[in-house]
Amino acid sequence: MLAVIARTELHRPEPFERALTEARAGLADTEYRAYEAGLVHLGTFAGASESYGNDDDANPAAPDAVWIFDDARWVTWEAKSEATPTGEIGPDNVRQAQGHLRYTEAERKTSAPSGSIALLMSPKPKIMAAARMLANDETYLVRPPTVLEVFDRLIRSWRTARARTITVLSPAELADIFRAEQALPSQWLPLLKAAPVKE
Repeated sequence: MLAVIARTELHRPEPFERALTEARAGLADTEYRAYEAGLVHLGTFAGASESYGNDDDANPAAPDAVWIFDDARWVTWEAKSEATPTGEIGPDNVRQAQGHLRYTEAERKTSAPSGSIALLMSPKPKIMAAARMLANDETYLVRPPTVLEVFDRLIRSWRTARARTITVLSPAELADIFRAEQALPSQWLPLLKAAPVKE
């Protein structure tokens, strides 16, 4: 993760500010294309070696965003950003979210690393009992404010690192900066995994 951050083009002002603006606007909005683009940018800020989205609206099986952390972990996203903040999450949403790891395995022709997770982002306050019953151990519910919290932690870290010339920082110095903002994967992953869908 830190090696990826050190070599990304985001150390340059223009790409950084452009990605930051697009990510903040997307993640603060509900329009699904903008939100999904925000998740892709967020994966890059998080240090994913690959972060990409679903460019085919006609393919509902594809994840809305995928973060690949080399052989360490994959994170797939199903974002229901346009859902109303009322009612319950149903079985179809859970099936869709937890199918994304299998889809990504088929797409990449390899098994997901141990510890990979499928995230279902929704503002709905409850999950139907039937949806919980069919959920697997790798699927977690994430709320919009949690996504923004992870984003803010990462951006504070990036701003500090860039102010100190990110390209000359050692991995240990970079880790210290991200650790101080609780922005290492070991610190933001628990936020994203705080609400397992399975009972």
